[in-house]
Amino acid sequence: MKKLIFVSLLTVGAMFAQTDQQSTTQTTNTESKDHGKKQKTDATTTSSATNGEGDSTTTTSQTASKTKKKHGKTKGTTTTNTTTTDTKH
Repeated sequence: MKKLIFVSLLTVGAMFAQTDQQSTTQTTNTESKDHGKKQKTDATTTSSATNGEGDSTTTTSQTASKTKKKHGKTKGTTTTNTTTTDTKH
């Protein structure tokens, strides 16, 4: 009977030991040309989360920005692409 209680306590302890995990990584690259008149920025952000059951979600966001200065005016474009991946166990 003592062994059964001990094994039950180990199992319950293992279930509570599994915790959620999260991580975020961001990378940014900026490039200037023509004495700062043209500028390009690329940024990538990756966020990952895993719960105690082993299910995970990964979100990747890529952003590209371009600006151009000409005759005192600034023109720019920004493009964003977001991808989400869910994995269930």
